[in-house]
Amino acid sequence: MNRDFVISQFKSYVADFDAVDEGVSLKFAHSLRVSAWCERLAKALHLSQDDVDLAWIIGVLHDIGRFEQLREYHTFIDYQSMDHAKYGARYLFQDGHIRDFWQDDSQDAVMEAAISQHNVYRLADDLSPRQRLFCQLIRDADKLDIFKVCADGLRKGQNVWRVDDRDVENQPISEAVMKEARQKKLVPTQVKKTFMDFYVGTLCFYFDLVYDESRKLAREQGYFAEILRFHSQNPDSEAKLNEIRCLIQGD
Repeated sequence: MNRDFVISQFKSYVADFDAVDEGVSLKFAHSLRVSAWCERLAKALHLSQDDVDLAWIIGVLHDIGRFEQLREYHTFIDYQSMDHAKYGARYLFQDGHIRDFWQDDSQDAVMEAAISQHNVYRLADDLSPRQRLFCQLIRDADKLDIFKVCADGLRKGQNVWRVDDRDVENQPISEAVMKEARQKKLVPTQVKKTFMDFYVGTLCFYFDLVYDESRKLAREQGYFAEILRFHSQNPDSEAKLNEIRCLIQGD
């Protein structure tokens, strides 16, 4: 695989979008970092070099649908706009643009499954073992970098989720979100309403990490620990956050 060519083509694709919008540069950088996490996890799982390369290119392209989503809807929230993963998979595989990046079509079924399902609440039951492997790998890698994006955003006072962030320190955490958190489950995006709901949803990503290496990296990189240090001035919200911290420490 010619990685330089893949990156060059990816840069050309992204160049068609508004470079002034910080969301474009954020998602471009995120994609490259996720590809590095994919490579690191694939090596930790002792995959072949061909499979390491496959994991890497899935990481590069997994969020290709985000750019059109941002241009069309000015949001990254799928239920308010479009399913960016399904759009990306359709653009690459149904419309044939995967050949803009890589000529080998022998892994298309694996790549399409991984890209189309990297954002789903639960993976489909009919995946082959190989498809499931790469789906789990990209999902873990994506979460590892989302921890960084969120930590950076909290530190800089940025609204990384582009949702209601008024009076963040005093916002409540909804009971629908806490119901999922108490079960150590992912929080469906549809039930998240405020900044604090999305923040808790990010904490719950930790529960969904599949590989021991992923949890090890989440602890080592420091970003997840930084996210956990956020405190609320709302007594009820802070009590709920303490509850989640205890669940994470015991997991």
